[in-house]
Amino acid sequence: MTHKLQKFGILFLFIGLLSACSNDDDAKSEVDATVDTLFNVQDAILQNRDFPAATSEASLEIMNMNTNVIPGGTSYATIQTTTPAERIYIGAVDELGFYELTPESSSSLNQSFILKINQLNDEVSFDVRLAYLDENNQVSRAVTANLMVTSVGTGVLQVSLSFDNDKDVDLHLIEPDGEHIYYGSMGSSNGGELDLDSNPACYIDGINNENITYPEEAQLDAGTYYVYVDMFSNCDPTVATNYVASVYLNGMEIPTSTQNPFNATFPVDFPSNSGGSGIENDIEPIFSFEVPESASKSSLEDAEMNFEQKPLTKSAKHKLEISQNR
Repeated sequence: MTHKLQKFGILFLFIGLLSACSNDDDAKSEVDATVDTLFNVQDAILQNRDFPAATSEASLEIMNMNTNVIPGGTSYATIQTTTPAERIYIGAVDELGFYELTPESSSSLNQSFILKINQLNDEVSFDVRLAYLDENNQVSRAVTANLMVTSVGTGVLQVSLSFDNDKDVDLHLIEPDGEHIYYGSMGSSNGGELDLDSNPACYIDGINNENITYPEEAQLDAGTYYVYVDMFSNCDPTVATNYVASVYLNGMEIPTSTQNPFNATFPVDFPSNSGGSGIENDIEPIFSFEVPESASKSSLEDAEMNFEQKPLTKSAKHKLEISQNR
């Protein structure tokens, strides 16, 4: 009888352990972050827990942010804290998890960061929330910003541009065969298309994004592609303009000759360029990237993509000395 009880005891203990493991697995699945289905933050760490609760009355201000975004695009944000920040928290309302960003300097009250919008983000809008941890280990009150999502093509290749105020900033892409995609020639024979052109000639739409996409059926040329960003018309020269350009190939960020995403600034009083089809004679590319032979067909599932970084033959900055935000 005693042996039977021992056996039953062991059996119940084993079942209990299995149940505990199952509950642990459920708990783990319950804390999986969902904020990354909307965006991620460059150079930040994703935390799989609830957004920190406020422990102080302090708050931060969003100094500047492009609140119009596109899937696969970016948003350059500049914030200011009321006291020095040790950590910055960036999350989304109704989404689990948040990003933790360490400021470049805890003595600085200003910090910039780049939101990278998920290519599969199909929301019409979402709310970003931000808070910070101060030097006394107190969490500020969160502030929110509503971001509107403009639908664009992502496709097998996507090159996008975002800028943080209302200017006519243009995105240009030159293919390996020399074809030039821009506002004056919005499609190429290979299937590339400029499907979003914002603020043309300072007719302000406030979207402040541009996008070039190659759909799945496009036939990409292997070789070097050059990306240009042009201040066609500086609608308000008294304000500097931060911009970010990025490129995805088959859903992945790929190496470029500089940095991907690449961010820089048109300074105050930067002149309008009114660049057109001869833009390569007026400004220099911000970066180039390679499409390998293995990725030059529309079907990429089993392709082995070996990306090669090549330096620009010209310096990756505008001749008029655009200052980079590293």
